[in-house]
Amino acid sequence: MRKLGLSLLLGSMVMAPCAALSQEASAPSADDYVCALTGDCGEAEADEPQPATATQPSGTPRVSATRGFSLSRPTPVQTRPKATQTAPANRTNRNNQRTAANNTPRQVRPAQTGRVDLRLAFGPGSSSLSAAAQAQVQAFAEALRRPQLANVRVRIEGHTDSSGSRAINQTLSQRRAQAVADYLVSQGIAANRLEVRGYGFDRPLPGTPASARANRRVEAVRIS
Repeated sequence: MRKLGLSLLLGSMVMAPCAALSQEASAPSADDYVCALTGDCGEAEADEPQPATATQPSGTPRVSATRGFSLSRPTPVQTRPKATQTAPANRTNRNNQRTAANNTPRQVRPAQTGRVDLRLAFGPGSSSLSAAAQAQVQAFAEALRRPQLANVRVRIEGHTDSSGSRAINQTLSQRRAQAVADYLVSQGIAANRLEVRGYGFDRPLPGTPASARANRRVEAVRIS
């Protein structure tokens, strides 16, 4: 029993940091917001292949300059004479295409340029910004300070799920949008750059039931 208890404790200690890192990695950054509102998504650096040299023999782990991962490959074993190692033309073409694809910078494109979901989680009937939601609004404020968006105006749109009456949800959606706008102003964003509007439950996410909690959200739309 002691061994079983120790195993469960160690397992929970390993899984907890992994879950936290996963949630942090999924949160949009200021760059993501700039990408969504402008289409200027930049280019991720590609990992350049590093050929083996006299100081780096074949089979030595390769460390990516941009990722920091160690990629080790075993030294290939030659089982055929050199005269028979010439790859067919079709295999060579496939290898060249694969190499070109690997070296092509990866880009993140928004589903719809000019609109972004701020990924804020609200409780039922609540317009309060949690600590995590405030961190997301801070990232959005940073995006609005970037040169690409410094002169841009945005509409902050509040939404709800379909629980409750239309009148209650209309007011709640307006409060959610206003809470985000007020926090943006507290982060140095001029109030005249922001327009606030609530839509209640009239605009659920595409393909999502109106009652789904995912509809409790705030979106930002570029209007100038």
